[in-house]
This record gives sequence, structure tokens and C-alpha cells, in this order.
Amino acid sequence: MEIIPKELKTGGDLPIILPGLGTAGFQWFFKVENDHCVEVKPYDYTVDSMRRDVGTSNDEVFLITGIAPGRTTVTFEQRRVWEKDGQAINTKVFDITVIE
Repeated sequence: MEIIPKELKTGGDLPIILPGLGTAGFQWFFKVENDHCVEVKPYDYTVDSMRRDVGTSNDEVFLITGIAPGRTTVTFEQRRVWEKDGQAINTKVFDITVIE
């Protein structure tokens, strides 16, 4: 599994864009190893000007905010909403370093 290193400053934001499969019932879930240095929130956006074909899914966007210097791992797993303990079909792992 590939671990993606990222660095951000305290108070800075890092957007994470993940491919959506909402039409098939899949959603991205996340866990943070050390929540003292980052905060992760889903980012709501509207795409009024973008035309989408029927049956396509929107990407899911999360915003990682640096709240204190340190290092953490944020793991995103894509799974069906009703199978939270089931096998993830996709996983993205970020090694985050927050600096002053």
C-alpha cells in the first residue's frame, strides 16, 4: 500500500479529492492516528456549472487542517455505507507532517 507524504503549516488546509462511487452505494470513511495535530472534515461543494451524465458519481472532498505541529497518518477507506466493517474496495493513506 502506497503512503502519500504531505506537509502543511499550522492553520493551513490540504484538500483531498477522492473518486466517488455514490451511485453504487460506496462512501469514503477516514480515521486519524493522532488527532492532536490535524482536523479532518468533509468539504461540501456545489458544482452548479458542471454538467454530469446520469449515473455518474461526484468526487468526495475532505479538508485536512493543521492545528498543531506534529505528525500523523490519515487513512481513507471506501466502502458501502451499510458495510462499515466490511472489506474496503479502495484505500488511501497520507503521512501528514504539520509544521509551524
